[in-house]
Amino acid sequence: MNGLRRALVLAGLVLAQAAAAQIPTLPSAPAPATTAGPNADLAYGAYQTGHYRRAQEEALKRVEANHNDAAAMTLLGEIYRQGLGIAPDQKAATEWYERAAALGDINAAYALALALLEGRGTQPDDTRAGMLLERAAKAGHPFANYNLALALLATGQSTDAQRAIASLQIAADADIGEAQYALGILHRQGRGVEQDETKAAEWMAKAVRNGVVAAEVEYAIMLFNGVGVAKNETGAAKLFLRAAYKGNAIAQNRLARLYQAGRGINPDTAEAAAWHLAARAQGLNDETLDKLIDGLTPEQLNRAAQLAAQRIESTSLTTALTTPSQPSK
Repeated sequence: MNGLRRALVLAGLVLAQAAAAQIPTLPSAPAPATTAGPNADLAYGAYQTGHYRRAQEEALKRVEANHNDAAAMTLLGEIYRQGLGIAPDQKAATEWYERAAALGDINAAYALALALLEGRGTQPDDTRAGMLLERAAKAGHPFANYNLALALLATGQSTDAQRAIASLQIAADADIGEAQYALGILHRQGRGVEQDETKAAEWMAKAVRNGVVAAEVEYAIMLFNGVGVAKNETGAAKLFLRAAYKGNAIAQNRLARLYQAGRGINPDTAEAAAWHLAARAQGLNDETLDKLIDGLTPEQLNRAAQLAAQRIESTSLTTALTTPSQPSK
């Protein structure tokens, strides 16, 4: 791994906190926009309603009628990339993205950048991917701005950090939860921006509303400690519970401690032990909670193990229901 791919991963690691999961890089792009035209609503409408074969047929008609219909080409690229109604074909997807990007379609430029980074349907090309990412970001593409910001942060240069903040702001203003979380982390650290716990909490709260699990954990910790926001142990417990059911080991561990101490939630030894076992199953150990387990009777331990199994099954189901079958990284 080198070049831009390495930079994106490094930036994610830099922004990761001990209390929260790593920021995901390269989130999926939104559905491509369409341009006005006789078949515009037919192709895009079919795509939106899940009639993918019809969407493909209508998009192909548009391209046949207008060889400069970049939006239809981008739509075809998405259909082939995800294998919607047809077998996935990364080579065909990349070819459609190439054609659309050459005509100036920014969604296609972003999608092509990801394909070049990952070598999907084409040879990896970090240099060209970076150029496309810059181009899409300059045009205001929110996901391109988010990923460009990660790459810039990884350089460690102050000038790049300022550019990164500007790109993150564009993505965050477009309601990209990961960008909002990243800005929250940077405001906590004082990296590239003034250290400001209140602003950090504000960005974290926005990321929470957009379902970023790492933000749920980080914001819960801020609520519990009253950092940048009014202290609210009950609110913190609710966020830990939400993130715990999504499989976050940190949240499971913190929730177990809250159940043990009765802070923000009614004390419950069985729940404390169960959530500790669930977190420990993911490799997160806690000597204090281990002592709790050691003090249980065989009956209590059996009950805790049963609850833990239920929690693990619930988190697995939640992950399966919320994870796309063919995600674009």
